Formats: sequence, structure tokens, C-alpha cells
Amino acid sequence: MTSSYTVRVAFLDVGQGDSIVVSIPATQEAVIVDCPDAVVVFEYLRSQNIRHIRGLLITHLHLDHFKDTVKFLENCSTQLGTQCERLIFNWPSNRKVPPPDADHHDRISPSDRHNERQKRTAYQELLSWTDMYEDDCLPLTRERDQTPLTGSIPHIIKILQPSHGQMGKLLEMGLNNTSAILRVEGSGTSALLTADIEPTGWRELQQRNSNLHSDILKFPHHGAWKDADPDEILDSVQPSVVVISVGSDGTRYDHPNAHVFQALAVRPEIRLLCTQATSQCGSDMPHVRSKVIKEFEQATETHAVPLIRTTRGCPCAGTVILDLADQIRVIQPEIMFHHDRIIRQHFHHHKCAI
Repeated sequence: MTSSYTVRVAFLDVGQGDSIVVSIPATQEAVIVDCPDAVVVFEYLRSQNIRHIRGLLITHLHLDHFKDTVKFLENCSTQLGTQCERLIFNWPSNRKVPPPDADHHDRISPSDRHNERQKRTAYQELLSWTDMYEDDCLPLTRERDQTPLTGSIPHIIKILQPSHGQMGKLLEMGLNNTSAILRVEGSGTSALLTADIEPTGWRELQQRNSNLHSDILKFPHHGAWKDADPDEILDSVQPSVVVISVGSDGTRYDHPNAHVFQALAVRPEIRLLCTQATSQCGSDMPHVRSKVIKEFEQATETHAVPLIRTTRGCPCAGTVILDLADQIRVIQPEIMFHHDRIIRQHFHHHKCAI
């Protein structure tokens, strides 16, 4: 990499779940981190004119992070004109369906039977793909100094956790705590991607990493921090931007947690960007959703920014696009549009400090 370069990090608005695309605009390379919605990922990659898909990395095996992985892999060539080079994830040696999230947030469907069927099907598809394309499927651990990818991507992404030796201990803490923790580095700024790590797994990370400072923090687990103090992660990372990939309407799982919002509200130096609003932010969300989407459509026509959206939920920041270079640049959402036309006009009980 040159001494000055830009890395783009996009937190996709996929509704229920997490999906992040890390790319290098100058070389048209990208890696996908989690894929619960292949359609949204394809739409974003096309908007960015990506030519090289260096890999798809699954942080952990909950359905809201990997459901559409095989759909993406099977359709990558026809949708984008290129293949995905690698699939990287940690799969259990016993090949059994992984345990659910303790608060059942990994559910895609409200029906228990439908959800279990989806999880079993997606997992079996994933293992079948691994069996067929064994040489292109690699484990995700930090024993390697860099991610096992080609091109320029290994120079900008580091795996901080888990190591192979940690997996047993972390799994005892719950599958969320086996999440891959990644640091993405631009020429002068960085982002910390924390997947669904929980407080116990975070403390394990702190013990092994003396410096976790990053300019951008993807707050863990859709804004959930259980009964722990959010200041422990905010003080450690000291971010200037916090992104929350909202994964529900705010009622079923209480995500993002109220005390997380409160901790952020007293830190005016931090800009908070939630992909979606929840029922904590306003009432009659289906009605508000249609109005907010119209605002985004008009902004797309004016500013020529990509409108990437899901059929689920109500966007707030929507798909968040950030550039890491010598300084952070927020590509989307534009600050005045986000504050004046979205938050102030439509979310009268918003939790943002604006």
C-alpha cells in the first residue's frame, strides 16, 4: 500500500442482522464481513464498481450473520461478473447446528419452527459448500498476522480475536463471544468491528490487546451490552464515530439498550449513527418508514449517493459509508440531511445527542 490511501467501510442496512463491506476504491477490491441479505450486498457492490471480491468472512455462526452466504457465493459471478475468492469462518468440529443466541436475537423469523428450519438449511448449505470447495474455505483465527486473503486487503485488516487456542474458552461464554474482532486500518485512521461480542468476550480481548483505540467503533451486538457498563468499551476504544447496526424494532430484544444510548448521549464528541430507528425513537413506525424512505430517495437524486436499503425496518442513518484515510470522512449520511430531515422531523423521541 502507498503511504496515503483510502479504505471504505460500509455498514449495510440489512434490517435484522449485520453486514459490512470493506473496500479499497483505488484498487476496486472488497471483502464482505457477514451476509444475512445477499441482495443488499450485491446492490452495494455494484454501486461501488467493485471488481475483485477477495473473500466473505463470517464472524460467527448465528443466522442473522450468515443466512445468505451460499446465495451470495452461488450468484456472485452472474451478479458481479467475478467470483468470491475465499470463504473464511470457524466451523465446529462436530458439524452440529450451532446453539442459538441467548436472547434469541439470531432469529430471522418470528415462528420458532420456521426459524429452526431456516437455520438448519442455511447451516447445511454452508457445510456442503465447504465440502465442495475445500481449498477455498479457510478458518478464521488470529494465528495469521493478516487475513488469509489476496491482493491489498490483507494489509488493511487484522484479526484481533479469536485465536485457535481461545475458541473453547470463548464458546463456553456463548457463541457470540467467538465473534471475529477485526481492526480495519486506513493510512491514518482505523475502525474496530466487534460483531456480537459480549462483555465477557470483550474483557478477554482487552487482556490480550493493550491498545484498542480506534476512530470508528461498530458497537457490539446491535447496541446490546447486557447489564455491563458501556463506558468500559467507550473508554477503551475512544471513538469519534459509533455505528450501531440495528437488528430489530427495539421492542422484542430491547436493542439498542437504553443505557447504551445514555452513555453515548453524555459524550458529545462522539457522532452516533444507527442504521435504523426503532420504536424507542418514535411511534407508528410503519407510517414513518414510508416518509423516511421518500426523504432518502430525494436525497439520492440530489447528492447522487447510493440508496441501499432493505425491506425490513425503518432507516435512520441507513447504510453508513465511511472513508478511512488521513482523517475520517462520512460519505453517507450527510450530517445536515441526517439531523434535520430525518432525525428532527421524523423521530420525536430519538435517543441521539444532536
